[in-house]
Amino acid sequence: MIYTPYIKRHYIIYHINRMSYSVLWLSLIIYSLGYLAYSSEYISPILSFIVMTLGLGGLGYACVKLAKFNFTNTYFRNIFIIYMLWQLYIVLGGFHNLNTESFKGYITNPYLFLHYFVPLVVLIPANIFFVRKMFNYFSFLAIIFFIVFLVLINDILFTNQALSERTVWTLGTGAGFLLLTLNYHNRKKKILAILTVLTCLFISAVMARRNIILTFSTYIFFSIFIILFSSKQSIAKKISILILVIALAFTSYNMFIKYQNTIFPKITERYDNNTREGLYAAVLSEMSETELIFGKGFDGTYYSPGIEEDVDYRGFVECGYLQVILKGGILNLVLFLFIAIPGALLGLLRSNNILSKAAGAIVLSWLIDMFPFGLPTMNIRYILFWICVGLCYSTEIRNLSELEITKSLKAIVK
Repeated sequence: MIYTPYIKRHYIIYHINRMSYSVLWLSLIIYSLGYLAYSSEYISPILSFIVMTLGLGGLGYACVKLAKFNFTNTYFRNIFIIYMLWQLYIVLGGFHNLNTESFKGYITNPYLFLHYFVPLVVLIPANIFFVRKMFNYFSFLAIIFFIVFLVLINDILFTNQALSERTVWTLGTGAGFLLLTLNYHNRKKKILAILTVLTCLFISAVMARRNIILTFSTYIFFSIFIILFSSKQSIAKKISILILVIALAFTSYNMFIKYQNTIFPKITERYDNNTREGLYAAVLSEMSETELIFGKGFDGTYYSPGIEEDVDYRGFVECGYLQVILKGGILNLVLFLFIAIPGALLGLLRSNNILSKAAGAIVLSWLIDMFPFGLPTMNIRYILFWICVGLCYSTEIRNLSELEITKSLKAIVK
């Protein structure tokens, strides 16, 4: 294989940092599995806490080693600096009682504190070899997903709503990115990605997790869009794929109708329930004009009794946009959208390759999911979102041809 200047240059970068790349992804997997174990209530919380702490330590080490303040887009650099300064304001404005119990909560609750540092992953320079590592680890997570699925299918996964939801987010999200970049993978990875996404949809339908159904449906929609309009497949193959998708959709619909009262009774009951309107009113009515602009800090709450047992003041809103406003105000949301929306448009509309379009699709799917859920959190999905933001703003990545991307992904790396 004749290596292009891009491959040669970035191979050197990869060779220098390959250990840190491995530490980054392995640590993320360790933290994520520790969180699943902590959520399951079937494994010692102390052991789960230790595992999560080790994972966070590895993540911090790898990010420090890999981070480079080397933005290629001036607009992104300036907005990102302001945005991170605002995150610092939110965090510092929220510390009141720091003790052993609260520190433990910062580690074990990914929605509380750690997610404010997730955007820093954009400081890791966009690199095809880094992306290839990501593909490999997402495939590994998909395999773990099926192992967990087979072990827990009988009496846990379909009865413990929180565990099933977190299992899908943690182990299945990466398969969504694999699905969006299907053209770059071999036959085995393609089958693994498709089966994982479909299984995640099935679990979500059984457990009536509508926001997850929406997100994984957007993965499928955007992947079909990319195949039909961006890939170099022949017209005949594109038509065959479209016919297959329509047939699968028709079959799935008929299966749902047939078993809606046996396998899917929860989603049948809840599909048109409006469970968010009351929350919206509760949050907005609780905030003063100043709080609407500047937020209440990362430990800010709002009065909403009756949703959680014995909890009158809640710190979380099941709507990402309101959660962002609650903690950091409208300014926080505006800065976030000033980063995310142009990034998605650059990836989808101003790129020469499927990788950038897939990154744009991930960013856009997150913005869609922030209506029914989409809370910022320390997990693989939110980290993937920010990695994709970085890919979208990388002029070098967006300008690569499909041939250059394919050669880079297939380059021999020792």
